[in-house]
Amino acid sequence: MDVKNHGFNLAVMGLSLVTVSYLVFPLTAIFIFIASTSIPSSLGRPEIINAFLLSASTATVSTTLLLVFGIPVGYLLARFRHIPGVSILRLLVFLPLVLPPLASGALLLGALGPISPIMRMFPMIDLTQSVTGIIIAQTYVASPFMIFAAEIAFESYDESLERVSRLLGKSRFQTFVHVSIPLAKNGIIIGSIMSWVRAVGELGATMMLAYNPHTISIQIFEDNAIGGLARAIPDIFLSIILSITALTIFWLYSAKFTKGSFAMMK
Repeated sequence: MDVKNHGFNLAVMGLSLVTVSYLVFPLTAIFIFIASTSIPSSLGRPEIINAFLLSASTATVSTTLLLVFGIPVGYLLARFRHIPGVSILRLLVFLPLVLPPLASGALLLGALGPISPIMRMFPMIDLTQSVTGIIIAQTYVASPFMIFAAEIAFESYDESLERVSRLLGKSRFQTFVHVSIPLAKNGIIIGSIMSWVRAVGELGATMMLAYNPHTISIQIFEDNAIGGLARAIPDIFLSIILSITALTIFWLYSAKFTKGSFAMMK
């Protein structure tokens, strides 16, 4: 039995090592090209700073919108799952997760572009090539992360706690705000971090709907097209720092959440 377990452990560790190596190996490109560029001075380029700040700010707005509009959808999917049509709604809600980002951007452009029937009614409004267009694209592609996390969070606790609140005279809204949301808080926070990271890294849909002004992803694409990878390295370096920071927060909170869950089980 010990020999079999030892073999299994070695197989898992070996496959894991191959996978992690595969995921980490592309990062070595930074060290290959770092000698051909000056990252500290390049990071001061106005277009990189502007792209970085734009990505961080628009992703924050997109995540805030998803907190307002995505959480109710997650609650609906969790609490009204037996109603006919909810399964179809779930499929539609998660469609942006499986659609290629460029396809999502093309659909958004067709629905909200200058030649769309809706926007022809409002010719003074141009959602393309604008910060608003960036937020729309980011919100669209990041929405499944918030909704899915919220749905799982609302399903993670006993629904009878909400019924107790109703029996004590609280309205459905009061119960949702003071009972449901606090109980689902951990999952919602994790969903917010995931949505924010996805919004920051969005390229395809944003490129189709609002190429300008440049987000950090579009700036990487353009710098690479103009001057090759050496020119794009500072942008990528900044993106990696931003991503590592967000993922570290996600990991720390996830660890805290898991530790708290085990403590409650004991």
